[in-house]
Amino acid sequence: MEWLNYHHLYYFSVIAEEGGVARAARRLNLTHSTLSAQLRTLEANLGSALFERLGKRLVLTPFGSEAASYAADIFRLGAELRDTAQARSNHRLDVLRIGALVGVPKTLVHHFLAPALDLLQGAVSVRVEPLANLVEALSTGRIHAILSNELPGASVSGSPIHAHLLGETDILLYAKASLARRAGRDFPRSLQGQPLVAPAVNSPLRRTLEEWLAKRGLQMTITATIDDAGVLRAFGCAGRGIFPVRAALRTELDDPRGVQLVGKCTGVREQYYVLTGERRIKHPAVSALVSRARGSFLKARSRANAPPRVGR
Repeated sequence: MEWLNYHHLYYFSVIAEEGGVARAARRLNLTHSTLSAQLRTLEANLGSALFERLGKRLVLTPFGSEAASYAADIFRLGAELRDTAQARSNHRLDVLRIGALVGVPKTLVHHFLAPALDLLQGAVSVRVEPLANLVEALSTGRIHAILSNELPGASVSGSPIHAHLLGETDILLYAKASLARRAGRDFPRSLQGQPLVAPAVNSPLRRTLEEWLAKRGLQMTITATIDDAGVLRAFGCAGRGIFPVRAALRTELDDPRGVQLVGKCTGVREQYYVLTGERRIKHPAVSALVSRARGSFLKARSRANAPPRVGR
């Protein structure tokens, strides 16, 4: 079996990042001819061209794009191995490697992790990716657990995945004050035709919102579709439309931002889980994360249950 030369792969990844051999050579402190020879050797070993010329520019071939993706994964895993080794050499616990689903608000990720981190002597590594990628990483042991707001289907998970519920939150609709007053007068019928800053298509929150509106025979005008909760909130606070807010995070929206509550999506809740490959959690740090995060989430919910200011 012929082994992959990782020095060549690294040189290729730098060329791809820099957009050319000359700039990559300067970054690597190598001559142009040496770097070009290394690239040709890698292409010969892989049996396919990695770059092609487009005018004066060097662009990745379709195979080159795929190879660059593999290289990014390989060097990311190498960094994880280095972090784990450093943690051991410093006599700390193993690095706690957590995956967070793209759709989970970053503030909630911190809410879940912060109490447990106070108990940990080791470091934490958090990667934010789509669910399929995280499940694959979990099944191969590259991460210890996943923070998720949805459960993987059989088509996503080829191995047993166990879900440990952390908590759930109601969903509220907010808007700039003038829009909130208009849309809150005869809620929810007043939502008909109103602008909506919507979560990503096929996200759990998007599906539940669409079902909630459909049951009431309502249609809203989608002005933007955004998969990041922070960006979605920024659009809503800028007056681009009504936008959903998790009740657990309602206290982050204060009056000076000029937004008010339109109404509550009765019956709509978003649930949060820690996904692991084991029914009974054995990793002490993950166990601490689950128990402490549940308590933290309950406190966040109790704060969110304070009477809100409604836009009327």
